[in-house]
Order: sequence, then structure tokens, then C-alpha cells
Amino acid sequence: MGNRFVAKNANSNTLTDKEIAELQKISNLSVDDIKNNYEAFLEDNPSGRMDKKRFLHWYDLLKPDFDIKDEVACENAFAAFDKNKDGTIDFKEFITALAFLRPNTIDGHIDLFHMYDVSGDGCLDYQELTDAFESIIYLLASRKTTIPKSAKQMASEVFAMFGINTDAKISKEHFIEGCRKNPTLREMCLI
Repeated sequence: MGNRFVAKNANSNTLTDKEIAELQKISNLSVDDIKNNYEAFLEDNPSGRMDKKRFLHWYDLLKPDFDIKDEVACENAFAAFDKNKDGTIDFKEFITALAFLRPNTIDGHIDLFHMYDVSGDGCLDYQELTDAFESIIYLLASRKTTIPKSAKQMASEVFAMFGINTDAKISKEHFIEGCRKNPTLREMCLI
């Protein structure tokens, strides 16, 4: 997931309209804010990739706006969004991580649904939901919260909650409904 977003733009300092729309869904930022953040991101990270040290620096500058003040939790957020584990994140992962660290609301975190929808079809399959829960578990571990189940167990339970098998997909609407009705799922989405 990591390299697909910025790599094609590494020689260009612009984002496509589709990329901007996707980032707006994730972050609730304005088009101008996204463009300004992207320019600053590329100025600070000309390769289009940000390492953990730079992420912690940016987070330190912005942390009055976030729920999480703990540097270890911030480091874990970076690790959770460094999907290919190369020690860097791209601009989309950066914006997504910042969105994840903002004050907790169901609607705010539901917008992250699009980040986990790797196929881009507007639904989550079993593997996409499992990957989402793995990231969330990693972040919860940084808060020393006990998670009694594995990501696969939780994904299976969500599919069972909707009465569908793991070969099917869950729409965003079903996911929102599940978060509103199921306290465990809601808690997972409001890390």
C-alpha cells in the first residue's frame, strides 16, 4: 500500500483530484490544507517518504491538536501505518496516521474505512478487515490495553455479526451500523 500513493508523483509536486478526494475522506481536511501539507511534506521529504524521526518531529509540532501525547504511542502509530515495514511512510500514510491520532469520534475513524479498503471497491473483505484490526491492535498495545482476541478472531466475529461468511464483503454502511450497535467494534474503532 505504501508506495502506490506517492511513487507515481515523486517527480511531480501535484496530487491528482482523485488522490485529494481520497485524502479528504480520510482526514476531513480542505483541498487547500491537503495541497499545502503535501507541498510541506515533499519539501521536508523530497523522496516522497518520511522516516520515523521526521514523523515524530511533525507530531511534536502538532500534538496540542491530538488526543495522544505519549511518544511511544506515536511511534506505534508510525509503525502501524508503515505497512511494508521499510521504516518510512508516504504522504497518504502520514495523513492517515495523523487522522488516527486526532480526537476520537466514530465518524472520524469511520472515515479511515477508505484506507483499509485496499481494493477500492467501497467494501472490506475479510483480509482487509483483518489488516485493519492488526493495525488497531498494534496501536492499542502501545496504550497497554489488553486485547483478548486476535485480529482474525475479531474479523470473523464482525462477519458473523452481519450474518455473512468470510468470502463476502462488508460495506461502509454495514460497518458504520456495526460500530454504532456493537460496543466492542465501536471501541476498536475509537482507539
